[in-house]
Amino acid sequence: MNAGQSANGAQDSRSIPGLTPERERRLRTLFRVLSWLSPALAARLAAYAFTLPLARSLSARDDAFLATARSYRLQTSAGAVQVYEWQGRDPAVLVLHGWISHAARMQPVIDALRARGMRVVAFDAPAHGRSDGRRADLHAFLGALEAVSRDCAPIGAVLAHSFGAITAATWLAGSGVAPLQAAVLVGLPRDVGYLFDSFTITLGLSAPVVQRLRALFRARYGRDPEDYSAQALAGRIRVPVLLVHGAEDELVPVVHSETMAQLLVGSRLHVVPNLNHSAPLRDPPTVALMADFIAGALRSSRERTPPVP
Repeated sequence: MNAGQSANGAQDSRSIPGLTPERERRLRTLFRVLSWLSPALAARLAAYAFTLPLARSLSARDDAFLATARSYRLQTSAGAVQVYEWQGRDPAVLVLHGWISHAARMQPVIDALRARGMRVVAFDAPAHGRSDGRRADLHAFLGALEAVSRDCAPIGAVLAHSFGAITAATWLAGSGVAPLQAAVLVGLPRDVGYLFDSFTITLGLSAPVVQRLRALFRARYGRDPEDYSAQALAGRIRVPVLLVHGAEDELVPVVHSETMAQLLVGSRLHVVPNLNHSAPLRDPPTVALMADFIAGALRSSRERTPPVP
């Protein structure tokens, strides 16, 4: 059975972030024509589009919120990244948005963390918000996360959404990461393979184009999309994790977080009824739950740490 097919052979219904029905219709028509003319050309264009975030502009409200932070640019392997820091008690909480989003979209959780006295650091991922670049991938997100965490140390916790969540899971599983006290992963996809399949199914790519697209992915990264797997890394994550998922998530099925919760030792799973992919970030009771989880973990860590004489 091919990825993206159900047991009866029918294709799953999938969505990808930021794609309106009209834009989806135009893209499906474009790739149908290109696939007939040249599957190789269609695959090359699809490979480019897969790493091209649709720009989400900042509103006046976003600008006003970000103006409350200390703002600066940090050079990373993916170019200059825009960093925002709100002062508070150390260690800091690092906040990471998802695909086609930006730091200001995380305002409700940032406000909740600040209200509990914590120092908060957020940044626009490469090719997002005010950061440099036009293309992005897991390596770009991860490189920026590593650079910001080093620059803003000490970091005590991370809160990340969607593509940012799989980036954070990859980071937490790394051997060079300093121990954290807590992590909150919202709308976590199980692996890049699922996102890859969502992309190919939503755009209606033909089997020959998908085959060539997979070959281009392997040539670029040396691995298959499924090899970039949060679930495969679960055994290497030692930090207490709260997994949050909307029960009506239209982009990532809740079973992804349910399975991850079974693999992570000591994790907690909170499924929010009636909420879609991004709604948990704006739902006041859920935001309070996430902020309290992190605040409690950091408080417990401070209580366990003897004072410096």
